[in-house]
Amino acid sequence: MLAAVDDRSKAFIKGVPYFRALDDNALEIVAREVVVRRYRAGEIIFLEGEPNAGLCLVVEGLCKVYRLSEAGREHVMVTLRPGDSCNEVPVVDGGPNPANFAALEDSTVWVITETSLTRLRRQFPALNEMIIKNLAMRCRQLVQRVYNLSFLSVTGRLAAFLLQQSEESGQLSHRRMTQDEIAAHLGTVREMVARAFRELQEAELIAIDRHRIEILDREGLEELT
Repeated sequence: MLAAVDDRSKAFIKGVPYFRALDDNALEIVAREVVVRRYRAGEIIFLEGEPNAGLCLVVEGLCKVYRLSEAGREHVMVTLRPGDSCNEVPVVDGGPNPANFAALEDSTVWVITETSLTRLRRQFPALNEMIIKNLAMRCRQLVQRVYNLSFLSVTGRLAAFLLQQSEESGQLSHRRMTQDEIAAHLGTVREMVARAFRELQEAELIAIDRHRIEILDREGLEELT
């Protein structure tokens, strides 16, 4: 189903970093290329290694990009909220999907196919510069992620994760994300996450009240990262 071209659709697209340089006329043309898809919580949107699924923009809900080891262990690369995007690389290089993508909650995802994006890039050259800048930003994020996995303890990784989550969502909920799910983000196992939570609590850097996590000492957490 194609997205309806209205002011709300154009405003959403303009909020996506790739399209911020475009004027209203160009945004309307982009909106006409969008395919709207809806997914239930837990539903797989695309799989690693499958043919290019297109540029995906999360409009509603919560989704995750992840990979699986040969033993089936999950590593969550990033959690996507409304306004976030994924699968940029295969849209540019024409290769297969580099990871898996699934809905954590009931979600609405807008898709722009490789063919459509190639046509838009030719029509609006400013898109190419924005794509280069955003891919560069993703590379920096990956470098930081490699650093965290290579040099930080699990406690340090948890501290960085809590800081990031508080900045992105403004609140921390122990109920919303289980320790198994946090472990999948940190590249470890649940037992190590539980130990890291205890260490942060004993150091009085965080407090857990039922299902709510409160950051008591942000600077102290930052020192661990």
